[in-house]
Amino acid sequence: MNSYRYVIAGNSAAGLAAAREIRRIDTSGPMLMLSDEPYMAYSRPLIAKHISEGKSIAAMQLVDSNYYSANGIELRLATRAVQIEAQRRLLRLDDGTAVSWDALLLATGGAPIVPAIPGRDRQGVFTFTTYDDARAISQTLSTVRHACIVGGGFIGLSAADALSQRHVDVTVVEMQPRLLSAMLDAAASHIAEDAAMAAGVRISTGRQVVSINGDHPGSNSVSSVTLDDGTRIQCELVILAVGVRPRTELAQGVVALDRGILVDRSMRTSEPSIFACGDACQSHDFVRDRDTVLAIWPNAVAGGAAAGAAMAGQQRPYEGGTTLNALPYFGLSVGSAGVVDHDPALHEVVVSSGPRYYRKVVLHNGVIVGMVFAGDTSKCGLLYTLMKHKSDVSTYKDALVSDDFGVLSLPGEFWRDNITAQ
Repeated sequence: MNSYRYVIAGNSAAGLAAAREIRRIDTSGPMLMLSDEPYMAYSRPLIAKHISEGKSIAAMQLVDSNYYSANGIELRLATRAVQIEAQRRLLRLDDGTAVSWDALLLATGGAPIVPAIPGRDRQGVFTFTTYDDARAISQTLSTVRHACIVGGGFIGLSAADALSQRHVDVTVVEMQPRLLSAMLDAAASHIAEDAAMAAGVRISTGRQVVSINGDHPGSNSVSSVTLDDGTRIQCELVILAVGVRPRTELAQGVVALDRGILVDRSMRTSEPSIFACGDACQSHDFVRDRDTVLAIWPNAVAGGAAAGAAMAGQQRPYEGGTTLNALPYFGLSVGSAGVVDHDPALHEVVVSSGPRYYRKVVLHNGVIVGMVFAGDTSKCGLLYTLMKHKSDVSTYKDALVSDDFGVLSLPGEFWRDNITAQ
């Protein structure tokens, strides 16, 4: 049995950030990284581009092919951890072997939610979270004219955009009253919906798919879906994109769980030698002041870095994140962070809008607690910095949504207290 100082179960953004931080502190401690997938770390948000433009897995990779060996990291691809024996510090793998650790990191990410729709096991039904998902979908497109996307959120619209670029007739079915309801407010959501329809995508909101049908009783392929109002939509391809859940199976019965794995600010679990980060765990939301699952790339990277530091014996507590999303859909950039649907009794808002653009900043006691942008999202990074610093923007709040807002719009005290100090 092989022994390692560091074992990282997971090889995406969170696990890779942890490995980098460990190697910054400890350049030689034996390290093992495990990946369920047969690929080196890659950017999952880019998988839609495999469908739309044939982008290869090599073009999505986050590190050079020699990164692991150059940094003394043993990488085992297509290898899954299946059981933790915490008292023995033993991790059993799906190939029948086991490894021991001094510090174990669970960076297992999230898994797609598969709703219990009759017919979901038919050929032509896919989820959309990995490169292999995108590749399998792309391989079917020569025989696909119509597709149905079940879910009008972040993942669903990414798939719809990619398919529409391949000239597939796409219908998005969303059970909520509007698209991107967790990411955008009503005004920005309507702009995104207009952009999708302008690209030829059909939208059906407030509806659910109740069955995935074949063209005859013995058929295993997809020919249509039926909605809860009886509407039948022709399609040869169905993508289930209703969300993701934390992958906590490995941690069951080993460490404390809620919706995700529970951690402290050093990303340590209830078992002192085991850490967790990324989409699998609950971490601190500095806007809402509570721990929750923040399944976003920046949070995975920040949490992974904090975990890596703690595993290597240094304390660099995770400062917290919040919901943060930014992506282009159908030629329209959208972005949001923190509170998007404000409460008029608690929040003040400043808004600027026009044809194909919308800017909203949400304030509480003069501090930014949320934002929603559609059209031009170039100011979101600066606004997020102000939000994270909890800067009082009362004296220049109206400028936050102006056309010319930028770093030079900030008062001198911000530069003195934040930029100069850094």
